[in-house]
Amino acid sequence: MMFRALIRSLRNLFCIPLFPLWAIARWLGRPKGRWVVVRLKPRVIEARQPLPWLRRLLDAEQLRRTSSLAAVRRLADCVIRDSRVEGVAFVVPPLQAGWSVCAGLREQLLRLRDEGKGVVVLLPRGGGHRELYVASAAEKIYLAPQSSITLLGLSAQSHYLKPMLDKLGVEVEPFARKEYKTAAERVSRESMSEPQREQVQALLDGHTEALLDALSKRTGATPDEVRALFETGVFRAQDAVDANLADGLAYEDELPERLGVDPKKSTVEAKRYLRYKEAKLFVPLRRAPYIAVIPIKGAISESGAPQGRRSSIVAALRHARRDRRALGVLLWVDSPGGSAEASDLIHREVVRVKEKKPVVAYFGEVAASGGYYVAAHADAIVAQPLGLTGSIGVVSARLLASALLDRVGIRTEVLRTGPHADFFSPHRALSDGERAIMNRELDAFYDSFVALVADGRGRPVDEIERLARGRVWLAADAYRHGLVDQLGGMDAAMERLKEAIEAPERIRARLRPMVVATYTLEAPPPAAQLRLQAPVLEGFRDLAFLVSEGPSVLYHAISIPRIR
Repeated sequence: MMFRALIRSLRNLFCIPLFPLWAIARWLGRPKGRWVVVRLKPRVIEARQPLPWLRRLLDAEQLRRTSSLAAVRRLADCVIRDSRVEGVAFVVPPLQAGWSVCAGLREQLLRLRDEGKGVVVLLPRGGGHRELYVASAAEKIYLAPQSSITLLGLSAQSHYLKPMLDKLGVEVEPFARKEYKTAAERVSRESMSEPQREQVQALLDGHTEALLDALSKRTGATPDEVRALFETGVFRAQDAVDANLADGLAYEDELPERLGVDPKKSTVEAKRYLRYKEAKLFVPLRRAPYIAVIPIKGAISESGAPQGRRSSIVAALRHARRDRRALGVLLWVDSPGGSAEASDLIHREVVRVKEKKPVVAYFGEVAASGGYYVAAHADAIVAQPLGLTGSIGVVSARLLASALLDRVGIRTEVLRTGPHADFFSPHRALSDGERAIMNRELDAFYDSFVALVADGRGRPVDEIERLARGRVWLAADAYRHGLVDQLGGMDAAMERLKEAIEAPERIRARLRPMVVATYTLEAPPPAAQLRLQAPVLEGFRDLAFLVSEGPSVLYHAISIPRIR
């Protein structure tokens, strides 16, 4: 620690003679534009996370195509405090972002408008539901003359692999608690079950309601009148203007003209503006107190990607608990669940952190099943309204491949020292007694999950049981049922955490988030963690997820088709 302070002192001493030159350069290079132009990249994420240098090098191209909601939030903070800036113009391409991130972007546009700043959105390549949902918060929306708006209504589709697996001679026997725990359906059924149809339709309706409400406020029409636009489906640029979905046509180089300003003197790129605002010559000698942000992303497992790996998350939580400068912990959950054992070990560390300092959980795109389990005992849970959560339940699956082996001419001989020694073998079916053993274990896991949530939320077990049953909830609905404490973005979660920290106001005001993570170079992740984007491969992904880490593993997981 002293060595680092010495190095920083020497650096600051070296910078003292350079201060006049730095000040002059800063004055000459100050942004003079009255409008800040934000050019979003196609891929938008909640926040950038620290990566090893090798990972940054290998993913350089992908990182260049990625924008951060956290950066947009910092930019909005700077613009609101800057009286010289009149407004912000957003250039929005077709977005590769989840609905919760889109809700966060829209929230920042509304925040700028509430603070008296102008907000304009240009869709140079047109857009669909997500782009229009974000843009609806702007004062003006412009489209490129030859672009189009696609407004078809939302859909979700699932592919079922059981007929194909039957032809191969492979059988998947699911074990789930309860009826809404449908993670194994794609490989064990030929069609969607009624509970799955009910909960997916409810999610579709919730997202559609949010979209209709946003467009209704934008156009002044009723939600039913906006829904009628789904009949047309595709609007050419001028047709979209006539339907009041946009305000005018413009190419990207014509945007300053639409703003009524000089393109060279009155606009500044967001990257340059933010770099100027955040530039510092001197560094503090000691690291200031901070809020530890611990991400839990992707499938929770004993192996695989670091942000979902149990050992990495536990190490980060222990570091935050021991570091006196970490005054609070923000648990950033964006996970559909995973291993029940790994989830429980992470939850234990969260409880241990909570004994020493406040913990607030923030739910992004999805925080369900194991993702909810790890955060159940947080001091508060904040979630994006369009995110997914809940799915309080447990599921496992057993693969039976004896018919396939017979078909290809493979004979199996088994020696055992106990009647159930080959319990997890894929070569034979379970007996009724063995199924009873499996069901007994699932019942125990499910009951403990419900009891844990009830204890964390301070609610009776029977109340949580009615909300559990493996049901996936839209975060806005989960809030109404008491599974979530507050709706909002990461900034709302950060403010709630600051309020819970027992420190003077002057210290809480200066607190900044710092992502804490542990990374190690390991073998490539198993198939359960691979992102298979093609819809037809989603069933294979689910199958791999259920059987990748061993047949004895129970999972807190969900399988919900993407809402498009």
